[in-house]
Amino acid sequence: MNDHYLRRGRRLAVAAAIVLASACQAAPTPVPSAPTGPVSSPAPSASTATGPDAWAFADVAQPGAVTDAPSLQPGFHCSPCHPAAASQLFGVAPLPGGGFLGVGVQQPLPVATAVSSADGRTWATVDDWQPGDDTTAIAAASNGDRTAVVGSAASGAAAWLRTAAGWAAADPAGLEGPRGATAMTAVTAWGDGFLAGGYRDDPLQAEASAAAWRSTDGLTWQRDDDRGVFAGGRIWGIVARGDVAVAVGTSGDPSYGPAAAWALVGGRWRRATLADPGGVMRAVVATPTGFLAVGQTAADDGARVWRSSDGLTWTPVPDQGSFHSRSGPDRMQAVAVDDRGFVAGGWRADAGNGSTAAWESQDGEHWAAAPWVPAFSGGQIRGVALAPGLAIGVGRSGYPDNNQAAAWIRPRP
Repeated sequence: MNDHYLRRGRRLAVAAAIVLASACQAAPTPVPSAPTGPVSSPAPSASTATGPDAWAFADVAQPGAVTDAPSLQPGFHCSPCHPAAASQLFGVAPLPGGGFLGVGVQQPLPVATAVSSADGRTWATVDDWQPGDDTTAIAAASNGDRTAVVGSAASGAAAWLRTAAGWAAADPAGLEGPRGATAMTAVTAWGDGFLAGGYRDDPLQAEASAAAWRSTDGLTWQRDDDRGVFAGGRIWGIVARGDVAVAVGTSGDPSYGPAAAWALVGGRWRRATLADPGGVMRAVVATPTGFLAVGQTAADDGARVWRSSDGLTWTPVPDQGSFHSRSGPDRMQAVAVDDRGFVAGGWRADAGNGSTAAWESQDGEHWAAAPWVPAFSGGQIRGVALAPGLAIGVGRSGYPDNNQAAAWIRPRP
């Protein structure tokens, strides 16, 4: 289903990162492919919904290179076609003063892209940002009047800063790494600055390693010297609460796990203890009482949720029917929280090319899956944000023949 189809095995963890720069469809967080066995379509009566409170497409402006792709010559047919030009969004963040910023990539070459919205319903291309060729934007976070965007470039990881004065690229000096094997995949506000997580592998030694970077201004970054605690890992999500920061991801295969978490306590990263690490942690949020992470099971047969009070000890939320569907894998890939509860987004297998999936929970323990809607077909959510009375998901739609950046909205009356 997803942009890349990765084989299992710790020796291929480095190769998984290198795929980021491939010409087919670069993606920062590889997710395993859909099962090859028979699957079922969504039941049109019990699992579909329409109405003012259902998930629906937002209006996202598309670059001309994507919408104006040439048609096939008469008599030719392909499925999937994998058009030369495609776009998708990987992350979304609230902006200082209101509105939202969505970040992602357009291919080829790739080139990092961004869209902004005042209300989550209509998204316009950010034209004053020039990130350069061979770049991918993966995540964003705001701190005061500044917004940091992180991702990858030909020279390694990459970061950009947005202020009222405009955009500026971060100094690459603290971000270098092997091409295709280094990326920032998550970022959060931290103190007066920012904290980012991702990976920096050593392809020559076939060694994978998670990595964390800190910055006081969003322009100068320094990688934490905690390679031992990060060995063999991947960071897919990061968040901070008070003086504790938490990163989540994997400690083995980037797509299948086992899951892993790290906590930055007293200025030092420590590996967390997971009561049941089976699966992959893909995103994390802070709550008034601790932290919550979402992801998928080790068997890739359902979604999964973990909770922690301190970031150092994690327990899974009891398995439940909403984490599974008769179609096959369900994967939570993003999560957000406010005083009304949690909203998660991701992907679900079906008889077609997969569908967007979404869940909601008031307490983090009991989850309800959103009914399938036609706007979910061929899509997936990679980032979630919440606004008063509104849930927003960003990702891509139209897989595999017409990949376009997409956003979905659901009123929360």
